[in-house]
Amino acid sequence: MKLITAAAREVVGLFIADWLQTGVIVAILLAGWFAFSKLGAPVLAALVILLAAQLVWFAHAEASATRSRPPSPS
Repeated sequence: MKLITAAAREVVGLFIADWLQTGVIVAILLAGWFAFSKLGAPVLAALVILLAAQLVWFAHAEASATRSRPPSPS
């Protein structure tokens, strides 16, 4: 029973993390789209930096969460 519970927790965690990351990416792209239409090409550099930063942020958060979880029974 513990194995099923742990597996379900992993699956739900993956979906939540993926949807959250997708939402952040969409928000950055929408903000970049509107900023690009008003300010022009210099906004593209900021957009690339923001997208790279969110990738690093979510990778770090996932690594921290994985490290803090106890190993699953095999």
